[in-house]
Amino acid sequence: MRRLILSARSLPALLAALLACGTTPRTHIGGPCEPNHACDDGQICDLTDPAGPVCLDDSGDLDGDGITNGKDFCEHVAGGDHDEDGDGVGDECDPCPIAKPPAQAESDGDGVDASCDPDPRTSGDKIVLFNGFNAPLPGIPSTWKIQGGEAIMTPATTGAIEQLSLPLALPSNHFAILTAYRVDNVTPGALEAGAGVISVNDLPMGRTSIQCGGSRTSTDQLVLKIDSATSSKPLTNLFNPASLYRVAEQLDGVTTNCVMISDSETGIIPAQSTGAAMNRVGLYARDATVRFAYILVVGH
Repeated sequence: MRRLILSARSLPALLAALLACGTTPRTHIGGPCEPNHACDDGQICDLTDPAGPVCLDDSGDLDGDGITNGKDFCEHVAGGDHDEDGDGVGDECDPCPIAKPPAQAESDGDGVDASCDPDPRTSGDKIVLFNGFNAPLPGIPSTWKIQGGEAIMTPATTGAIEQLSLPLALPSNHFAILTAYRVDNVTPGALEAGAGVISVNDLPMGRTSIQCGGSRTSTDQLVLKIDSATSSKPLTNLFNPASLYRVAEQLDGVTTNCVMISDSETGIIPAQSTGAAMNRVGLYARDATVRFAYILVVGH
């Protein structure tokens, strides 16, 4: 019977093969965390390092914001305790907090991923406001509540349009508002139900508003309302509790676009507006219980 004899040269190769079969190679603090190299126990992979993913001590606090690295999705800027799209990058530092990185990276060089960029062919856009409703909002109307990462409007008065309004740091007429929502139910007997986004120029000398969203009267339709002027486009079913609705209002000077994407169809309404610089944005709902997932404003 022939015996197996291991030489000094063959032993390291055999041990390496055994390790490759049974474990994932590990790396150290400051080392790269690549698909084939996991961080050691007690470490976290920092996906937001400009030089590439590296391992950090999960009990440390690299950016000094009071959130330990193990719970911080933005290790290099303040905040980062929430990750709306689950891609490992926190809302405050994510180039598109509502969608995981696309297969093709953004190409216009403005740092906003194509999934969030109103014009991915032209540079200059940036995220100016995002709220994933993971923390309380003080002073909101009693018909709204923040719960489970959603802003939920439950109607209290039939026919009333309920708004959740947020200020823009700099008034602008070059931006897009995006949201996604689900409808729990429509108030029985309601003459008109609705949900969507709104922008407002609210000044002492007057008020201009642009409203974009789904509406149900005798039929369902996408509605773009600029002050008292209304444009509409028939759509099939905009109040199905099983469906997800995504709405975007885009302003580019005097040009306005209202877009809705449902599970089965897409609607677009173009129109001309006054070109007023809006200083508030928000969500609205009327005679329906609606759950909004986020509000995102991308502008330049």
